[in-house]
Amino acid sequence: MGFEKLVVGENSLYELLLKLDEALPENFVLWLKGEMGAGKTTLVRHYLRGKGLSDETPVVSPTYTIMNEYQIGDRWYAHLDLYRAEDSFSLDEIGVKDRDYRGIFLEWPDTPGDDETIAPSHILHISYEEDGQSRGYRLETV
Repeated sequence: MGFEKLVVGENSLYELLLKLDEALPENFVLWLKGEMGAGKTTLVRHYLRGKGLSDETPVVSPTYTIMNEYQIGDRWYAHLDLYRAEDSFSLDEIGVKDRDYRGIFLEWPDTPGDDETIAPSHILHISYEEDGQSRGYRLETV
């Protein structure tokens, strides 16, 4: 199931997150596609907060760490950013295949190449709108 949604401002992400949560399966891999600054990490932060992640737990871009993990109750989520991944990069090295995640958010999934990425269940395309305040979201089921 896919959808398209225009969101004006960070405070109006709630409706989008409800639709996203309905569309994603029990265990998902969500590729996040959009330019730098499009709001990929912001979306992950709001999604995880909606699932119960404490406000004290920082949700920041994993650009330099490659992967951040979050535990909410007995469920684990991973947020990966492969923008800085190099040709020799291996998902095995960071242990992403060692844990059973409820959800994986993957930014810049195409960077390391087909051998070192995780197949998506869904792809969320995020685009800037001309007014600079709005984002367009298009969810695609793979």
